[in-house]
Amino acid sequence: MRIDRTSLAALLGAVFFLSSSGSAAPGAIHGHLAELLAELDQEMVPTGILYDRVLSLSALEDHDGHPGSPPVTPPRWRQMVHELGHASLEPPTWPDPKAIRALGSEAFREGVVPLAVLSVTYDRIRPEALEDGTLALRGRRLVVTEGDALVRSRAFAVTALKDDTYRGDRVVFILDPRCAVTNDPEPLPSLDIDFADGRGFRTVRFGERCEVRWDRPGLKEIRVRARRADGSTDHGNFSFHVRSLRVPSPDDTVSITATIPYEGQHGTGEAYVYLADGHASLTNPIVVVEGFDLENSMNWEELYELLNQEGLLEILRARGFDAVVLNFTEATDYLQRNAYVLVELIQQVNAAIGPSANLAVVGASMGGLVSRYALATMESQGLPANVRTLLAFDSPETGANIPLGLQYWLDFFSETSTEAEFLLSRLDTPGARQMLLYHHTSPPAATGESDSLRTVFLSDLAALGQYPVVPRKVAIANGSGDRDDQGFAPGDQIVSYEYQSLLVDVIGNIWAVPDGDDRLIFHGLLDFLLLPPDEILVSVSGTLPYDGAPGGFRGSMAQMDSTEAPFGDIVALHDDHCFIPTISALSLDVTDPFHDIAGDPDLPARTPFDVVYFPAENQPHVTITPQSVAWFLVELSRGATSVASALPSSPAGLELLPVAPNPFRDGTELRFRTGNASSVAIDIHDVRGRRVRTLLGGRVFGPGLHSVPWDATDGDGMPVASGVYFYRVRTPDRSVSGKLLRRE
Repeated sequence: MRIDRTSLAALLGAVFFLSSSGSAAPGAIHGHLAELLAELDQEMVPTGILYDRVLSLSALEDHDGHPGSPPVTPPRWRQMVHELGHASLEPPTWPDPKAIRALGSEAFREGVVPLAVLSVTYDRIRPEALEDGTLALRGRRLVVTEGDALVRSRAFAVTALKDDTYRGDRVVFILDPRCAVTNDPEPLPSLDIDFADGRGFRTVRFGERCEVRWDRPGLKEIRVRARRADGSTDHGNFSFHVRSLRVPSPDDTVSITATIPYEGQHGTGEAYVYLADGHASLTNPIVVVEGFDLENSMNWEELYELLNQEGLLEILRARGFDAVVLNFTEATDYLQRNAYVLVELIQQVNAAIGPSANLAVVGASMGGLVSRYALATMESQGLPANVRTLLAFDSPETGANIPLGLQYWLDFFSETSTEAEFLLSRLDTPGARQMLLYHHTSPPAATGESDSLRTVFLSDLAALGQYPVVPRKVAIANGSGDRDDQGFAPGDQIVSYEYQSLLVDVIGNIWAVPDGDDRLIFHGLLDFLLLPPDEILVSVSGTLPYDGAPGGFRGSMAQMDSTEAPFGDIVALHDDHCFIPTISALSLDVTDPFHDIAGDPDLPARTPFDVVYFPAENQPHVTITPQSVAWFLVELSRGATSVASALPSSPAGLELLPVAPNPFRDGTELRFRTGNASSVAIDIHDVRGRRVRTLLGGRVFGPGLHSVPWDATDGDGMPVASGVYFYRVRTPDRSVSGKLLRRE
């Protein structure tokens, strides 16, 4: 029987892999390896690295320095480092992938992109060694019978730890020695790099910063050469995406440290100040709060591009609004701790403006939840916020969703894949544990359940009264209000990963959570020749079908599909899953993720928000569309002072305008704008959801501004009692709601 290189690597790596995929301590793992490789001591492995000790996901052998080597992405480079570290007979001297990732995040904040270099010589067992008898498997040990069973190989790979930029007209790279992984006796002093900027190859020394300027955006193929003392040359390459040439710089960047601690620690962040045209200082600020940043890699450039979808940020600036964008130092930290950072920022903004302060706060994704907590805290402590509007943009008001089966997949494969390990670590951060509706457990629970940190957070939020009272509260969702699903039913399989061979069987299948009944959501199997199988089946019952529900979606399964697997192919049967359920973004007091939002006549009474927006179809999470941008502009302008052109000139669709007066006593005017001719119906409801009055049953209006009076009477012409009422304006393709207050 001929055993090829990949199969041999699987056999030799099996003991390590199976031990580490469970709960074995490092000593146990090393004990298994010592038993298997007892005859292959340090003297027989002159490089100190026996690559067959690991399962390879990185295809390291393809990166041997020849000119045709494939491009190296940051995840693949980190996987190479991960594998070479575990293949080392002694602890390696270079930093591990976690440390290198942290170094990269630190450099990104300083506007620098580190270039990571791997230059390693390693040993591996000749593919023919078992066949020709040089190597024999005796019991649980590999024994060298005669001759040389090993062959020496080289690996050379270079990549940028951040593979894109929004400032292509000036990018600063650095060959950081701390991001160099090598066992060469004489480390390379420099590299020759062609940045595809028209200048050809240039020599860049380690520790040296290199400024690169491109004159047009696009995907750049960057080539690298390493000239060695023996006259040989290693070649490598990587891609770098120039998404734009220039992003406007903020007018100021302010460091923020919370004065209120949480669990004994003070949160920190930085605020980017981007003033309106003609402003020399803060005048009409809109404070924007970032969301859940997995790697803390979103800085000014990334946040600017996110906020300026459909030109929103620049339109606001042209109309006299200043942007103050809060970037947390650790966006995955406790929500309470980051909320206190926002409290400090709001206080500093108020101090800078003085008594005339009149703020709007926008929280994107997690930022909406943090903003809600911060403003509720300020009200509970009697701290003036001077916030007129709180706008929550696709925020997990009642929870976020990552498929539970996918979480168990990451857990099962985390010891082999450095990216799976990293993503799992992000799911286990305080912020994720506080937001996720279902969180993986060890051992797996029989039903979906949230983490204990979420229980604490919800209790803290309830103690604050759930929502701030003073500001107008607006929710904008990316999820469908028309019960549009994500393309699959509860319990459907969403990822297929199966591989079978003589030496190894691998399974990693994922199903969506069921709708109450008992269903399998994850099946993981690692079955290697000569070793007992490692298998896990996770079934749950009593769950709500969040995975395929209406909501702002995330392409997690598509991301898995693009990941290289050690054996076989990971297939996404569906690309996207619900990330922020629509019922969560609108904070509806319903439990059914498929609730008929658009058809609910009691919708205003089901939400604490004064006004809500939702599209007919699901959209990517935190996407601003031509339809929703008009909502942003109207709501952020509402109540503002000293700004020009407060309302957009020609919004499409149906838009609610401020009710005047509100509060009222004898009557008020309901105002709205239509983008085209449409039939309009308007109903008034009380807080219990009962219809009090139909103002319009379906009257046709042309495009433009319109108003409909309400004299504060019910359908029988009797005056209504004082209190809160809701109005709902409907057209054939849209439904929007608002809140009214009648006083005696």
